[in-house]
Amino acid sequence: MAVIVLVLAAWALPAIAEEPPQQALAWQVGPGEAKLGDQAVLKLPKGYRFLGGQETQRLLKQMGNFPSGAELGLITATAENEQWFMVVRYIDAGYVKDDEAANWDADALMTSIKEGTDEDNKTRQAQGFPPLVIRGWEEKPHYDKAASKVVWAISAQERETVGVNYNTLALGRQGYLSMNMVGSLEQLPVLKPHVGLLLSNVEFIEGKRYTDFDSTTDKVAAVGLSALIAGAAIKSGLLAKLWAFIIPLVIAGKKLLMLLVIALGGLAAKYFNKKPKPEQAGGGGGLSS
Repeated sequence: MAVIVLVLAAWALPAIAEEPPQQALAWQVGPGEAKLGDQAVLKLPKGYRFLGGQETQRLLKQMGNFPSGAELGLITATAENEQWFMVVRYIDAGYVKDDEAANWDADALMTSIKEGTDEDNKTRQAQGFPPLVIRGWEEKPHYDKAASKVVWAISAQERETVGVNYNTLALGRQGYLSMNMVGSLEQLPVLKPHVGLLLSNVEFIEGKRYTDFDSTTDKVAAVGLSALIAGAAIKSGLLAKLWAFIIPLVIAGKKLLMLLVIALGGLAAKYFNKKPKPEQAGGGGGLSS
């Protein structure tokens, strides 16, 4: 069975109110090109900004997440009213075959996703978390064979909160880039154009492209595109790093507030849109961009 879960975050109530120690963030502001490790390049449009891999991992920790180490960067908008962000990761899984994409059965994939989530809910409930209910496709998976890129969106509900997990994959010679954005269902019309533009602006460098695959020397991934979409690869460990941050817990006392990551809208404003503060005497800074 496959497993799919929306990104969750948990904070103790006091932790939300406290101001975590921060340092100035070295944003790269578009237009320009941002390197995605040694694999790809992102053409960063005007109105967007990019944070490198190490700083992305540090920022995710400050926001209560557990970075996996696969993070290559974080993208957000420069406009103050845009409260979203997208994390870019590279998964070194090998060459993912795309031959099954022509015969995808979206209904069968969704059935697999729901069955896997039902199974996963047993663990969630045993740990005191409410069940996650998969509502269905908000955008059925579709594969651009010429560009070797996949897009799909799933909505799910936890208690009264409905969220959307917008997923994209860009396939390369030795693995794939994952660009994931999560928001509320109401945000979907706003998120969709960002996702499409950013995915189209990512390209693997020469020698790392999907078309550069050499069947005599290169490793082939253990799963295909359907398994990545349905989430079955989680159990095999291929996506362990990608999903390691899914249920991060920051425990500070007995009371925990469980929130879908759509609540990060407030945190996004807090971390990305604040005016820089003057440096304190004695160093340390405490700046945020």
